[in-house]
Amino acid sequence: MFGRFFMARLKSAVRSKKYMFWTLFFPLGLGTLFYFAFSSVYDSIKSEPIPVAVEVTDEVINEYKVMQSFALLDRDKMEKDLEKYYKDKATAEAMGQAFDEEAPISEDALNTLQDAESFDDMIKVPLDTFDKKYLTEDTDSIKASDLPFMQVIEDLEYEDGTKMIEQVSYKDRADAEQLLKDGDISGIITVNGLRDIKLLVNGEGVNHSILSSIISEYLLQVDLTIDRINDNPEETEEMEDAIDASTLNLDYVSEKSTGGENKDPFISYFYNLIAMVCIMGSIASMASVVNAQANQNVTGIRIDSSPVNKAVLELAELSAVTLIQIVINMIMLTYLIFGLKLKFGGDIGMIYLTTVLSSTVGTAFGFLVGHLGKMKMEAKEGLLMVLILGGGFLSGLMYGDMKAIIEANCPIINRINPSAVITDAFLSLNLYGVGSQYYRSIIYILIVDAVMLTIGLILSGRKSYRSL
Repeated sequence: MFGRFFMARLKSAVRSKKYMFWTLFFPLGLGTLFYFAFSSVYDSIKSEPIPVAVEVTDEVINEYKVMQSFALLDRDKMEKDLEKYYKDKATAEAMGQAFDEEAPISEDALNTLQDAESFDDMIKVPLDTFDKKYLTEDTDSIKASDLPFMQVIEDLEYEDGTKMIEQVSYKDRADAEQLLKDGDISGIITVNGLRDIKLLVNGEGVNHSILSSIISEYLLQVDLTIDRINDNPEETEEMEDAIDASTLNLDYVSEKSTGGENKDPFISYFYNLIAMVCIMGSIASMASVVNAQANQNVTGIRIDSSPVNKAVLELAELSAVTLIQIVINMIMLTYLIFGLKLKFGGDIGMIYLTTVLSSTVGTAFGFLVGHLGKMKMEAKEGLLMVLILGGGFLSGLMYGDMKAIIEANCPIINRINPSAVITDAFLSLNLYGVGSQYYRSIIYILIVDAVMLTIGLILSGRKSYRSL
């Protein structure tokens, strides 16, 4: 019975002109347009350094010194000295002797350090709170060029080895703004904090897009590191390595990336295109669910009044739609990689595997939406299109920096947005290669699948049409 339902739905989907157009032919055309729009742009500028003026404030240098002080703090030595101090003090008091020795660290300073349990708490700690004798290295020598962001833009190179960013000297802010107005520089970057970086440009252009993407990706990686610090404040001694690693392992901007094979800043648009095609599979799976509902059409009434096992029917049709979507996505990916010669970055076998797993997100999403409420087919199709296009926009399909903006302001959206979840998997593969970050993305895809399917099955089991 499962096989009959499977084959029937398979044939029905293949014969649907609307479904094949929106999930195959439309994305193929859009991918071709992306290719001609973006590839020539990147090729035309990838050997030309982008001139910028970089302004670093005293606040960010102090902020970095504080964070480095937390990282370099010898807590073991401080605890041993405190233990010895209190032991000697207790002994002296017990023997009635005077004890004039000063504490190795003041009580206020100790409380301040202990109360700093998040990144925001840490950067508010005054620098003079740290006693230099408990720091493994001196932080006084830290200067603007030592900041992680400054190291990143200094090390950035195009694929041919040409430096990507050229820092231009200037006298003051007014002089920098005049250089920008005259077109001598492409932008002014102001570093106010470790995660507060502003970009001022004069109009729009390719260089603006690249600079904006560099800053957005940097801030995204720093936010991830800060989340790690907030979750494990006791691991602040690893702060230096954590920040340096996260900010140097950027997607397309760092030659030090272990897996970032494609440095083209526009490749993210193709990641989002694949994600959109995967999510479009939700239309077919939603239609399968709605067509089997007795309150929607005659076919649903017949199915509901027959001895057919509803769960078997839905799973068979879902499997058929998923198979078709996988085939469509394989065609799309093959066209992009071998037809248009795009480099997605990472192992090609893992790219295909990621696409296969991502295909299940769309069909599971449609399965869930199909069971929500009692809306008609047309209403649910409209809802899906809004969610598909809206999710694509939020993950960067229309504006490449949008996902980083969302991550900085409301990261929960990127966790529940299916398009962003899929894009993260491709990004991790290009950025880090096959490793913990990539596996984390894949596990998250599987979790999203399981949650949506489980909710869909629960809602399906609760539906009743006895009044029909």
